Amino acid sequence: MAMPSEPSGRVFSCKELSCFDGELCSEIYISFSGQVYDVSSSRSLYGKSPPGPYHQLAGRECARALSTMSLDPSDVGRDDLDDISALVEKLQEKMTPAEVRTAVQKAFDDWQRKFMAKYPRIGALRRAGDDHHDSAARESLQGHPVHSHPKFLLPESSPVEPFTEDRMELLSRKPRAYLQRKFLSPLECQTLISMILQRSHGTNFETKLRSRLAVDDPVWTPEQRELILKIETRLAEWTGCPAHPDETALVGTLTPPQKNEDAKSAVSSHLGLHVDTNAAHWRYCTAIIYLSSLSDGLRGGETVFPVALDPHREGPPSEAEERTIEAAGELLDMGFDHTDKVLDASQTVAADAARAQLAAQDLLARADCNDSGLQVTPSQGSVCIFWTRQDDGEIDRFSWHGGAPVRRDPKSAQRFLRPEMLGWKWTLQKFKEVPIDK
Repeated sequence: MAMPSEPSGRVFSCKELSCFDGELCSEIYISFSGQVYDVSSSRSLYGKSPPGPYHQLAGRECARALSTMSLDPSDVGRDDLDDISALVEKLQEKMTPAEVRTAVQKAFDDWQRKFMAKYPRIGALRRAGDDHHDSAARESLQGHPVHSHPKFLLPESSPVEPFTEDRMELLSRKPRAYLQRKFLSPLECQTLISMILQRSHGTNFETKLRSRLAVDDPVWTPEQRELILKIETRLAEWTGCPAHPDETALVGTLTPPQKNEDAKSAVSSHLGLHVDTNAAHWRYCTAIIYLSSLSDGLRGGETVFPVALDPHREGPPSEAEERTIEAAGELLDMGFDHTDKVLDASQTVAADAARAQLAAQDLLARADCNDSGLQVTPSQGSVCIFWTRQDDGEIDRFSWHGGAPVRRDPKSAQRFLRPEMLGWKWTLQKFKEVPIDK
């Protein structure tokens, strides 16, 4: 069963192919005798949620498994048919060894014709010297929950979409905010999600999940550590501030769909409008990397900047915008950096309570308007970078922001989603901080 020496299309390593199993991305790829096919149209057969009869083959080589009708782990992931002694022994009372080999070859030919006729071929599977190591590593992970280990590994080659400044978009001058659409590749996003899951073993995903991805964490593989360092380097280049040990580590976040579908609770569920200072005078810039796009069954999840001004619109701010700008400044003048603190009576001085709460409500109401301020929609691989402080070091009142709640679309038939899927809102956040001389 020799593989073609010069296949057309993309060439996958075993690690890369394993990412396309329909769980963290919508596509399901399968290799048959070294030829990779897109079998996403047969999710009922190869999908894992709910599990189809051949779900073990998703993201794997399947020639031996299908030809011998064996889903044993020792057969899945192989394309050779040279040694089928176990099958011959199993069928010895019904068939001669020659008949077994003939039947296996016929099954191989039938399956190969089926794949070629039914599914688009998108590339080939590369045999590498570390394939045996990959198989051993995969077998060592069997029996563990999907969110307890890094199932998705890094590609062996560089990302398809390199970091290039010419794709940078200006979103707003107040606050200064930019968008880079192809900051990370889909495979890098999937890898980072697996790393967040690895650090969150036992989580039930009922509430918002946060997980630190520190570069010096001993649980990371060299490839995972290299990915974290690459992100830190890219952000340092973009913001003009080199990475340093005193900075806060990258933080991975999962925002699950909201259970309460009451529209009246939408504003209060904005996850809190705030400015990213956290009493850290040296924190000046924030990067939000979107590791996923919301699935068709979900809506919301935007990063909302209620005070932001459209950089392309001419003329002075409207009366409503002026009120919002004043409210944002009032809260900062009173020492508030989060609307939740304003709404918490225990943290509000009685004399300022009414004025502070009115200002917070103005901001929240503005954030809930679809046609006001700036809203950044989650899009896999994109990064939004914005400045919390002005050039003089003062907090930028225009940088108030928050995360819109993620909701299930009542018009959609999709009611149950697994957190391991890319359809939920996954982000990676970095707070850039000026190095402090000690």
